[in-house]
Amino acid sequence: MLLLRNFDKYKADYIQSYSIIQFSHLISLDMMVQNQYYIEQFLLDTKTHVPRLIELKLFYSHLKNVTKNFTRDATRHNCAHIKRLICYDTCDYPKKFDHYFPSLNIVSYPSST
Repeated sequence: MLLLRNFDKYKADYIQSYSIIQFSHLISLDMMVQNQYYIEQFLLDTKTHVPRLIELKLFYSHLKNVTKNFTRDATRHNCAHIKRLICYDTCDYPKKFDHYFPSLNIVSYPSST
């Protein structure tokens, strides 16, 4: 499991090009972060490869934005094997959501704020 917590705003002076990072044994990813940049870095198949990721925890609103309302092909591949999606805010699943997450069992924990 990888737990990523960052409540500071992301600051980048420049964007560098790197090789794709592979997390071969990562099965659970918990991203309670302020900036969607971090989520994008883990879900974009041009940045990261997570072939065994089966659990994802994050804010649904961030997921919706990063995946472009679940239509972005570049994030679909890293979401394909997720069996458990835990959202920290309210979820509103669009049509064809199950095509984006074909293995999914949905769990939602609305935040208390």
